[in-house]
Amino acid sequence: MQQYLAEILDNREVSTGYFRMRFSAPVGAAPAPRAGQFVHVMPGPVSKTGQDPLLRRAFSVLQTDSESWQILFRSGGRGTRALAALGFGDKLDVLGPLGQPYEVRDGRLILIGGGVGVPPMAMMARQLVEQGRGGDVTVIIGGRNMQDVLCQDDFFDCGVPTQVTTDDGSCGRQGRVTDMLEELLSADPAETFHVKHTVYACGPIPMLRAVSRLCAEHEVPCQVSLEENMPCGIGVCNGCVVPTHTGDGSDAGKGSDDGNDSVYEFARYRRVCVDGPAFWGTAINWEVF
Repeated sequence: MQQYLAEILDNREVSTGYFRMRFSAPVGAAPAPRAGQFVHVMPGPVSKTGQDPLLRRAFSVLQTDSESWQILFRSGGRGTRALAALGFGDKLDVLGPLGQPYEVRDGRLILIGGGVGVPPMAMMARQLVEQGRGGDVTVIIGGRNMQDVLCQDDFFDCGVPTQVTTDDGSCGRQGRVTDMLEELLSADPAETFHVKHTVYACGPIPMLRAVSRLCAEHEVPCQVSLEENMPCGIGVCNGCVVPTHTGDGSDAGKGSDDGNDSVYEFARYRRVCVDGPAFWGTAINWEVF
């Protein structure tokens, strides 16, 4: 990772309340971000009276090239409103890339994104196409309405099959991403048995919980990217911990030796910023989280 002062190259509203920001890439030894990694940015300027807002904000990396990195965010709180107000030539304190990327496997890959969880899916699709694996990829993106459906052009430019769903039916098909995922996983059981699928997802926690459970029912590996507030981003403050099983999901669904089957008996906590944000779905203790 590297901390540096980036220059804003572009910052525009791409849908109601959603902004896409492009800023200069670091010069030096920082590695290029991989799909699933994030940057930690300081939303406000440092003044004589201190930093306001005080804490950095974490955002998944959407796209990179040799000269710039991109993020996408929704303007809502004080920090993201400050980011939305930045324009060309303004400076941004950036720390990154951070976190564990997705573990890309062989076989067919289903990428699922919801709302501001779409950016890492767009980055992953692009990286897979560049590796010659575009034919292995199917994408499902969703939102509450058409304003929440993001980055369609990124997937179109990649040329990967992309299905869209919205809760109100204003864009794509009405329903949830899990409806389409169920259809894909159930379409041809014989093929599913012979051709290994892996699902990757990022979005709201209820969506990730549902996707993870559906994949477990179909015995399909699923890796999810968790979105948590990260005060430090580097594993120091323990402010972004999530409940897991042993870490690999091997004790999922098992009770304790003394007969107490409370899910809290075998919960373990891991830090999203350094142990994640990408976790295997079976490792997360969804009954506690």
